[in-house]
Amino acid sequence: MPCFDLAEFGLLLTRPNPQELRLIEGLIAEARKRAGAVLEIDARVDAGGPALSYLRCGGLARFRWGRTRTGGKRWNCAGCVATSSGRSGTPLARVHRTDLVVALARDMIEAPQPMSCRRGAGVLGASRDIIWRGRMAIIGALTPEADNSLAGIFEADQAHQREGRKRAREWVQHQRDPDNYPAPPRLRWRAYRRRCGAAVAPPGNGRAREKNLLAATDRAGHRACEAIADAGEAAISGALLPVMEPDAVHCTDGCFSHKRIAKDEHIPHFALNAGRRSQRTPGSHHTNTVNALISRFLGFMQPFCGPASKNLAAYGHWHATRNKADRSYLDALWPLLAPPPRPRNNTFF
Repeated sequence: MPCFDLAEFGLLLTRPNPQELRLIEGLIAEARKRAGAVLEIDARVDAGGPALSYLRCGGLARFRWGRTRTGGKRWNCAGCVATSSGRSGTPLARVHRTDLVVALARDMIEAPQPMSCRRGAGVLGASRDIIWRGRMAIIGALTPEADNSLAGIFEADQAHQREGRKRAREWVQHQRDPDNYPAPPRLRWRAYRRRCGAAVAPPGNGRAREKNLLAATDRAGHRACEAIADAGEAAISGALLPVMEPDAVHCTDGCFSHKRIAKDEHIPHFALNAGRRSQRTPGSHHTNTVNALISRFLGFMQPFCGPASKNLAAYGHWHATRNKADRSYLDALWPLLAPPPRPRNNTFF
């Protein structure tokens, strides 16, 4: 392989015309993105040090063994003579475009408004399915809010999202084989938007098909968005009680279920109906923070054109991570580079 001469490369950059220089700048920017992804992975392995053991034998002794095809460091185990890299045994083990994962994680966590799958496919140069699978893998790797993380004064409220059946095959299967697949209980949403006499209103005027999301936040920047089955006391308590401190102060908009939960669990509760506080409510108690969180959630979901309701919990978790005070795309990238837990050896000697 010929040696790289920096002086000769500088002379080459003075010869092209402006159009060729623009092309060279684009190539250099693309190479910088790929190199940045490789450096992030290598930095994660170097930070692990000797504690990063091999999945095959569990050995701690290793030494350098060249580089991978993408330019990352390759290691060799002194015990089993097996080679590995920073992606071995992780969800990114067989991902060839690590720069795509890093760029997607940055867009999901740090961008003011994340790109849709279709737009991300055009910007990052991949298909919509690859962007979708990468996005769901990153969401699945996000660290959930720890138990008893909501402390002090915290606010809670419900957000509503219309039921989404994207990628559902119920009507397609019914039209292909009506004998084995009965008709779904309702029409598709696009049928309700038709302005003709054949179209009927959705059951329950659309409210019966809405999904609920419980949003909670405190003054320290902790956020929690959990999908709940309904606005009942059992569903709200199951999602709210694990993530709140027992001595926290609960502020709501006067929902009856929250009042019952606060009474049963002996939690200090302040109800602000339509934002109005009573005479015994201190001026520091309000629900403006959670209302702003829900407003941002509705704007955050708009570019995605109604995702499937089965993914509502994942999108709520994603939105809560984006709204944390100390958010970073590394919070989504590092779990993807963590090897799976090794099973315990129950053999007794």
